[in-house]
Amino acid sequence: MRENDLIQRFMDQELTPDERVAFLRAVDADPSLRRQWLNLEMVAAEAARLPRIEPSTRFIDQLKERTRPKSSFWADLWASVTRPRMLRWNMAQAMAAACVVLVAVGSLIRLVPERIGDAPIGAGPIYPLSSGSAPEAKVLVRLVFVRPDARSVSVAGDFNGWNPAQTALRQADGGIWSVTLLLKPGRYEYMFVVDGTHWIADPLATEEIGDGFGSRNAVLDVEI
Repeated sequence: MRENDLIQRFMDQELTPDERVAFLRAVDADPSLRRQWLNLEMVAAEAARLPRIEPSTRFIDQLKERTRPKSSFWADLWASVTRPRMLRWNMAQAMAAACVVLVAVGSLIRLVPERIGDAPIGAGPIYPLSSGSAPEAKVLVRLVFVRPDARSVSVAGDFNGWNPAQTALRQADGGIWSVTLLLKPGRYEYMFVVDGTHWIADPLATEEIGDGFGSRNAVLDVEI
């Protein structure tokens, strides 16, 4: 990651706690990086003291006029069709319309299948058929592990059958490893696997539980 990007993320409060610690250590060790950071902090402080300029009413009106969506031919046609109109009736027209409605209803009754009345009243609701059940909600969960000397890090837990080869973490600057999981709501136990042999519970987990073999697993509660 470039130094300017790291400084910008620090000022925008986008770094994780571990990344902030790594950044402050880098600033302490690198005078040039410290000068860049202080310069940007001074620019931000000066910008905050600048007077705010309120746009004029004329400018706002011009902006609204230029950003107003232009109506298309089909939009105008739809507006003309759906515009409410006042209908004027006389007795002859009302009688003619009633006759047309009666004839249409009679034709529909003759077209309805006779077996439509076979279902008993009160037999229960009738639901439409569907090709499958509704998808279950899932939550994005990000796991972070700091191990600068590790060659590889993966995670094994209830969510992947305790198979460390299935979910590998990606390495970032400063020895930070991370992975984003898409999990169903629930309670999961997991451990990090370093270099394929060392099983370590997540030190950032808020809860641990014994695994029955003398070790402890980290606990992850996923809620919507």
